[in-house]
Amino acid sequence: MAVPKQIAAVMMAVALLAGCATTQRTDLYFGRNIPGGGQVTEQQWKAFSDSILTPAFSGGYTETDAQGKWLDPGIGKTITEDTKVVTVIGKRSAKRNKQLNRVTEAYINRFNQQAVLRVDGKVRQWFIMKKAIN
Repeated sequence: MAVPKQIAAVMMAVALLAGCATTQRTDLYFGRNIPGGGQVTEQQWKAFSDSILTPAFSGGYTETDAQGKWLDPGIGKTITEDTKVVTVIGKRSAKRNKQLNRVTEAYINRFNQQAVLRVDGKVRQWFIMKKAIN
C-alpha cells in the first residue's frame, strides 16, 4: 500500500524532529573593565575559566571575544569594553540555574564587577553527525 506524499513528508518531519531536543541557550556577557581602572587580563580570564566555568559546565561551553559598547550619558561618549561571551546549552533545570548564578556571582566578586549580563532563550539542538563511509 502506497503512502501519500503529504503523509510521508509529515512522517519524515516528525522523525527528524524526534532527534532534536528542546533546550535552553544561555549567553553570559562578562565585561573585562575593572571599576576604578584596569582590565581582567587574559591570564586572569583563563584562570577563572579553568577553575570556575569548566567545572560548572563540564559538558561543554563556548567562549567568544566581543566588544560591548554603550553611550555614557554622563559624559556623552561611547564607551567600549572588551567582553567575554560564554554560551552554554543544556536542559533547563533548577540545578543549571544555580550553576549559572554561582558562575556570575564568582566573576562579580573576583573582579569587582557591577553585573554580568545573562540572556536565556529556548532552542532546539541536535548534532549533525558524519555519515559512515562504506
